Amino acid sequence: MHHSHHLEIYEKLREKLDKAPVGLPKTVSGVEKEILSVLFDEEEAKIAVHMPFIRFTAEQLAERTGKSLEYVEKILNEMAKKGTVWKGEKDGKTYYRLFPVIVGFAEMPFLAGPGRDARQEKLAPLWAKYRKEGFLDELGDREHAILRALPEKSTISKQSVILPYEDAEKLVRDRDYHAVGYCPCRIMARLIGEGCRHSLEVCLHFGSLGKYMVEHGYARRITADEAVEILRKSNREGLVHVTERSKGPISTICNCCSDCCAFFRAIHEAGHPKTIAHSSYVASVDSSKCIACGICMLRCPMKAVKAKINREPANVEAEKCLGCGVCVPTCPVEAIELVEREELQEWPDHLTYYQELLADRGKDPAGLF
Repeated sequence: MHHSHHLEIYEKLREKLDKAPVGLPKTVSGVEKEILSVLFDEEEAKIAVHMPFIRFTAEQLAERTGKSLEYVEKILNEMAKKGTVWKGEKDGKTYYRLFPVIVGFAEMPFLAGPGRDARQEKLAPLWAKYRKEGFLDELGDREHAILRALPEKSTISKQSVILPYEDAEKLVRDRDYHAVGYCPCRIMARLIGEGCRHSLEVCLHFGSLGKYMVEHGYARRITADEAVEILRKSNREGLVHVTERSKGPISTICNCCSDCCAFFRAIHEAGHPKTIAHSSYVASVDSSKCIACGICMLRCPMKAVKAKINREPANVEAEKCLGCGVCVPTCPVEAIELVEREELQEWPDHLTYYQELLADRGKDPAGLF
């Protein structure tokens, strides 16, 4: 790394970014500052420390920093191109907000697809190091999960009610703008010689976030039908639908694999079993039909199914089960399906959700402004 002044501005920026609900904790090696120096030049870093995580105008930032409007607009537009600042319009006015690490600047350089952004090769090994040194704990070691699993509609028992906040298809159709990008976790994994063979173009974004991504070349616009089709294919492929742990309207649905996804790594590598909140459903086996083939066991991203032991029927550990339905579509005898849990999940509204994530780290909500 460069001289100390340089490091100092990136440490200030790290402190700023650590005020978001999902932060950027300090590590002993300081690898997170190397990540920031790839994503922000020094001038951008200096001005980013004054930006709110909630919407603001260029005028407001100019006033706050004492810089000219022209200068501030130039920097904001550069940063919007680089994927470190969100930009959008409402009622003919242009708004910005500083992206947090997730959903934000961590994913952006990868969303356009493998090899489409020169920063990918630099960032992948740095993120791998940062994950190990602290970021997995930031994601998983908390009282409130950041994400929740969304059940696949077609895997829910005909006897069960499909709850509106648990219906991925309804959540998708409730949004007026749909976009798809490439899975950052799988691209990063491939770049460091790990990774799996799952589909890449499965990262769904909606509303103003999706629109921003499409306008800046990070995703392509699709229809609601196409988004729902991606969900169905992903479920058959063994990917888990995951969204923010709030009621909605939701802005993202990832389709995650247990080998590359940072949140699943927090569960399996860092030992935080409650990183992803389970849905209101649980997998249930009809033992009179089950042939103990073990396919569901192999597919379960949580290792929650035991099968093939003395040819006993499959057995689901409800505590571990996410209620995602990945085990359902490939059962050769249709012996497994999702049923409602005794206790249905209550999801918070957006504001409460952010307050809970901040409270997990004892952070002041004023840090968002």
